Amino acid sequence: MDIKQLFGIDHPILQAPMAGASNPDLVAAVSNAGGLGGLGAAAMPPETLRKQVQAIKQKTNQAFNVNLFAPASEIFDQEARPGEKLRSVLAGYHHEFGLGEIPSPGNLFGPAELQLQVLLDEKVPVISFHFGIERAHVDAIHAAGLKVICTATHVSEATLLERFGVDAVIAQGSEAGGHRGTFLGAYQDALIGTLALVPQIVDAVSIPVIAAGGVMDARGIIACHALGAQAVQLGTAFLGCPESGIPDAWRQSLLASQASQTTVTEAMSGKPARGIRNRYITEVEKLDEPLLPYPLQYAISGALRKQAAETDNPDFMAMWSGQGVGLIQPLSAAELMQKLITDTEKLRKQLASSN
Repeated sequence: MDIKQLFGIDHPILQAPMAGASNPDLVAAVSNAGGLGGLGAAAMPPETLRKQVQAIKQKTNQAFNVNLFAPASEIFDQEARPGEKLRSVLAGYHHEFGLGEIPSPGNLFGPAELQLQVLLDEKVPVISFHFGIERAHVDAIHAAGLKVICTATHVSEATLLERFGVDAVIAQGSEAGGHRGTFLGAYQDALIGTLALVPQIVDAVSIPVIAAGGVMDARGIIACHALGAQAVQLGTAFLGCPESGIPDAWRQSLLASQASQTTVTEAMSGKPARGIRNRYITEVEKLDEPLLPYPLQYAISGALRKQAAETDNPDFMAMWSGQGVGLIQPLSAAELMQKLITDTEKLRKQLASSN
C-alpha cells in the first residue's frame, strides 16, 4: 500500500517523535501541513500522555504519530549504583552549581503497557516503537484499527518487524540524531549509513520503508526515494523550528554546529545516542569504569540537566542531533514543510528534464 494512503497524509514526510523535544504545537503544525507529526511519549506518565494526545486533537484533525519505547527497555538492574569515578565527577558538578546531593537513579520511562492503553483508548492513528516491539502490541494496535511502525537499524531487525506485522519500518541510518533503535546485536555493528541501509532493507521486506538519518532538505528526500524508500523521517531539521520544545541554548548550539561536532555516546543515558558533544559527554567518556545501565545513567544526571535547561547552559544538556545539523534552517514548522514540499517537486522536475 502507498504510504500516503496508509497513514492518510498528503506528503510522505514524517516528523521524528523526539521525546523531550516534540510537543502538541509541533506535531499539529506538521500534520496540518500534510505530513505526519510525531510526539515522543516514552517519558510521559499515562495521564500526562492522555492530555498531550487530547491537546494534539484540539489543534489538528489530521493523522499523527505517538512514539513509545519497547517494554524490554524497562528491564534493568535497579540495584545498580554509580562507580566511584562517576560519583566523584557528579558530586563536583553538583557542588559547582549548588545542586545538593546526587539523586538516586531510577526509571524515567514507561510503563509502556499503560502508555499503549492510553493510545488505544484515544485512537491515535499511528503508534510507533523504538528499541523493538512485541507481537502482542502489534496485534492490539491492529485490533483497534490503528497503524504501527517501528525502527530498524539493520536488515535482520527489519525482517523481524515485518514478521511481527508492522505496517511500515523506519530504516534508521547511523547519521540519525537521538537514541539508536538497535534491538538485535551490538549497536556498533548497526552503525550503517542511510545510503547503504535503506536499499538493503527495501530489498529485504515487502512493507513500506521510511528512511531516517541525515535527511534535512529536498536533496535528501529525493535521494531516499531513489533508494526505494516511500517516505522520509526528519528529526534534526524540525529542532530548528520555534515550535520545538527545546531550550534556546540547544537550538543555538544546533545552528552553530557541523556534523563533526556530533557523536554517538552512551555517556548521557547508558544507551548509544547521537548528540552534540559537550563538557558532560567528554568528561564522562574519560572515566575508566562501567557506566550505569540505561536509563539509570540518564536519571542520575537529571538534576544537572534540569538546571542546565533552566539556565541555558549547553555544557550539561542532552543535545541530541543528527549529522545533517549543518543544514538546519530556523523556520517555522509550516514554513519548513512548505519548503520541503516545494523544493522536492522543483528538484524532481529538474532531474527529469536533465535526462
